[in-house]
Amino acid sequence: MNAEVEAIKNCILGYKVRDIADKVGEALDKGVEPTVILDDGMVAAMTEIGEGFKNNTIYMPQMPMAAKAMQLGLEVLKPRLAGDANAKPSAKAVVGSVLGDVHDIGKNLVGIMLQGAGYEVIDLGADVEKSKFTGAMDDNSATRVVAISSAMTPTRDALRETVADIKARPDSSNVMVMVGGATMDQMFSDEIHADVYTVDAASASDRAKDLVAGIAIAEISEKSRKMAYDAMQVRENVKEEEAATNDAGAIHRHKQPSGIRRVAEAGHFERKPLTIKENFAETLKCDKGCPDRFVEQYEAFDILFDPVLCHARNLQDELFQPKPLYIDGWGVTESIPEGAGGSHPVHGPGKTVITDITKWQDQLKSVPPTLSIPSAEWDSTRAMAKDIEGKGKHVALWIAGGIFEKIHFLLGMDEALRAYYEHPEEMHELVDFMTNWEIECIDKNMEEVDSISLLFHHDDWGTAINSFLDPQTHRDFFEKPYEKIYSHFKANGGEYVVHHSDSWAANLVPIMIDMGADVWQGPIDANDIPSLIDKYGDKIVFMGGIDDAVVDIPNWNKKEVYDYAVSKIRENGPNSYIPCLTRGLGVSIYDGVYDTITEAIRDTNKEYF
Repeated sequence: MNAEVEAIKNCILGYKVRDIADKVGEALDKGVEPTVILDDGMVAAMTEIGEGFKNNTIYMPQMPMAAKAMQLGLEVLKPRLAGDANAKPSAKAVVGSVLGDVHDIGKNLVGIMLQGAGYEVIDLGADVEKSKFTGAMDDNSATRVVAISSAMTPTRDALRETVADIKARPDSSNVMVMVGGATMDQMFSDEIHADVYTVDAASASDRAKDLVAGIAIAEISEKSRKMAYDAMQVRENVKEEEAATNDAGAIHRHKQPSGIRRVAEAGHFERKPLTIKENFAETLKCDKGCPDRFVEQYEAFDILFDPVLCHARNLQDELFQPKPLYIDGWGVTESIPEGAGGSHPVHGPGKTVITDITKWQDQLKSVPPTLSIPSAEWDSTRAMAKDIEGKGKHVALWIAGGIFEKIHFLLGMDEALRAYYEHPEEMHELVDFMTNWEIECIDKNMEEVDSISLLFHHDDWGTAINSFLDPQTHRDFFEKPYEKIYSHFKANGGEYVVHHSDSWAANLVPIMIDMGADVWQGPIDANDIPSLIDKYGDKIVFMGGIDDAVVDIPNWNKKEVYDYAVSKIRENGPNSYIPCLTRGLGVSIYDGVYDTITEAIRDTNKEYF
């Protein structure tokens, strides 16, 4: 590879958005063929970026930064490509999130990687009707790939219908339909007759490159299917090998808590049954405690719907019912899709609060009130707290969303992720502002409601396969602010902190511990919870492991949900673990799912306690 092309490749790998246009211009001036710059410089760089993302060595912010560098380079290159006799006509790819799904992160990453693979990408956005996918195919006859994301279980039917409509077209044999997202797996992909299921954006790019290389769709489909099932088998084999390994010096906290072991060794134990709070307290002592049963999901605490929360989230309009666009207390445009169980931000022209991070103090005009809320507004909250106390539970102050979430709600996810790297000074200022606002919220709540003993803090930090930020960046921006918030809460009478992130975040557990969180609520099964318990179970409790995406779905089956819950409880064990849906509230979208899991917990108690 010549030096000019190497420099272009390094601009993308190093996220040097300011340099790449000049480097492309220099290469062209020196006579380097445009196709060589594209293939050996840009596409090769994006391939490395994708592999790094797949292997968890490159994180989500780097993806749009690399894509931005490539886009700026393409603006210089495209006029020359048009006149290059060696240039192949660009294949086109249509991407979008299925109807009812407002998530766009995964879809954006797939678009980035398909562009890096040499495709012209038609991005339909999120919440896309099936007719728009087929309409885009009508408008773009060179479409070879349609990539559809589904990150919410209630959108499965819409995904099925969209795939069926595409497959019913006379030209469907020339178009590869790819599906992915948090709700997806190979089995469901097979069920709806998609051609390819991809677990990540890099895999989507690999399959798209196979298509351009002339490999038949049926062959790509079979290759992809075999890879998916082989990967599932490898994961099962690893679990079996780990279970079979029992070295004398190994720690296996997930198998049996020391408290129960001591009781077994003594041969007897007499104690009155523990109350809800007592059992929760013993569980939160990690391997030093001696609970007499599993904590049943959210039985130990109920949350307050306090005036600060209601103003910040506009909960008088929300209350988790489906709702079109509305404005929350921060000025963020949100919507609640059918079956979502919560709100999601909507960005775009006129809908993004902070459009320039360097001007955030001027653009952030709407901040929910805290100290200014009249005391009379707290009457219903105090009554709610009294009712929770009467049930023998902890009264929980609920902060949702947290600092990371609020920031990407205000800026948009892509812009926020890039800003941590491109504008660290302004982002630190914004994080500090959010930190002080949360402390003000805590003070106001504890002034008005003297029985608050638990802080339930929502802040989703990752996807189903990786954290949004690399651990060091996450620690740089969030460890001290959260430590400040959590220590302030406990210094003012709070007992416990439960931190919610229903995602993969195994690499961030040390940060959660250092922040002062007592419980991580929401860890999905992909985190390998038994290994986390063995490694960190003397310092933090894991509350989750029963994935919403698996059980809280349309047409759920009671026996299947019950058996799945029992299997996960047995796998994760009785120590430093609270079996629970990964959802960040004590409810399920579909009636009966939550209660079935509680039933499984009660029945499994008999095996351990």
